[in-house]
Amino acid sequence: MKKSIIMPLVFVIVAAAIVGSSAYLYFQYYATPRCEACGMLITPEMDRNIVMIDVDTGQRVWTCCPGCMLRSVAAHPNVNITALDSWYGTSAPSIQIIIRNGSVVSVTPDTARILLGAKVVQSCANNRIAINQTSIDLLLANGWNPNNPLAVFKNPLPNGTPVVTVAGALPGLMQIGISYVPPSMTFIGGIALVGILVLVFGLVAWKKLSAPVKVAAQKN
Repeated sequence: MKKSIIMPLVFVIVAAAIVGSSAYLYFQYYATPRCEACGMLITPEMDRNIVMIDVDTGQRVWTCCPGCMLRSVAAHPNVNITALDSWYGTSAPSIQIIIRNGSVVSVTPDTARILLGAKVVQSCANNRIAINQTSIDLLLANGWNPNNPLAVFKNPLPNGTPVVTVAGALPGLMQIGISYVPPSMTFIGGIALVGILVLVFGLVAWKKLSAPVKVAAQKN
């Protein structure tokens, strides 16, 4: 392979890798929903279990668990939340939570409780929400319901998992707030720009290398 082809080809490959990396970062952090509080990728089960709407913007707030749900109130003080019971799923009525100015206005039914296993072992997988005492007891004993197809986390809860009201859990979780910070669009755009510049440089180099060499005429 001629040298004039090898060098531009190397630049094209490098440029494609750089631009591809920027596209991957964009897809991972912006095109794919993530929990706003912790950054966990939102699964279809999470999507169905908690629907949190910021009433000021009308936008959905993505959240992975009941703990992050309340942590997100730090950035979204006015929300309407519809949550499925972690044991019964769609077999029970949904739990409705209204929060205004960072305070709980109503929880329906008022028997709903948050199981904050993350206070014992720090992990979103240890948080649940229950509609009544029966669900609380089942979740504490088993962790998850194998007959609930929308069960998000399939693990037992740690011993000593606190069971608290939504209003009781909210202040402490709001104080923890948002910990996830995605890469900025400026950073991702900068990576893409570098790739484009490398490609342009490669094309310029190819033109120079492939240009015919002028030979000075010899005098007799």
